[in-house]
Amino acid sequence: MYLTSALVAFAASITAVSATTVPDGVYMITRFTNGTEVYTPSENGVAPIVLSAEDLSAVRAANRRDMLSSSTLNTLSKRRTDCWGYQLEEFGIDRAYEALAEGWAGNGQDVCSDVPGQRRYVASLRNQMMVYYCVNESGKCGNCNRDDVYYAMAQMDAKCRRYEASWFGWPGSFEIVGKARQGDNVCAGNMNGVPF
Repeated sequence: MYLTSALVAFAASITAVSATTVPDGVYMITRFTNGTEVYTPSENGVAPIVLSAEDLSAVRAANRRDMLSSSTLNTLSKRRTDCWGYQLEEFGIDRAYEALAEGWAGNGQDVCSDVPGQRRYVASLRNQMMVYYCVNESGKCGNCNRDDVYYAMAQMDAKCRRYEASWFGWPGSFEIVGKARQGDNVCAGNMNGVPF
C-alpha cells in the first residue's frame, strides 16, 4: 500500500513534455544512452522534465537550422572553437548568456558526468535559444564560473559571427561552453566538428 502510494506520488512529480519547447529557465540536463534527456530545473521544488528520443526529435524538427552547418569548413583549431553556420535570436542568447554566467555559474559550480555512458550539462534556455556548459566525457567532473562563461563567449565571438551557433572548449579539456538553439544535439561526446 505504501509502496504503491509512493510510486504514484513520484510519477506525478515528474513532468513529461511532448511539446516542442521546454520552458525558459536553467536546467541540469542528463542524457541517457537510450536518447532520453531529463531536465532538472535549478529552482527547488520544480519537477524535472523528461524528454524521450521522439520528443527530442520533435524539438529539433521545430527548431531546424536555417543554414547548413559550417563544421566541415571550420576544422578544429588550437582554441577548439567551431562555428555552425546559422544565426541565433539575439535577445534569447543575451538573456540565456546572462542567466548562465551570473544566475547559475557565479563563483563556480561543479558538474559531474560520473555515470558511464551518460552526459551531463547545464543549459540556460530563453526564447528557444540556449547557452550551455558541458562535461563532454562520462566519468569526469568540471567546474564552471562566470569568468569561464565570459571567456568562452569571447572566444566564440572572435572566431564566429556574434550570434552564430558555436562552441568553445579549452585545449586538452572535456569542458565545453556553447550557444545553440534549444533541442540542438549538443554534448554529443566526440570532437570531430559536430555540435557539442
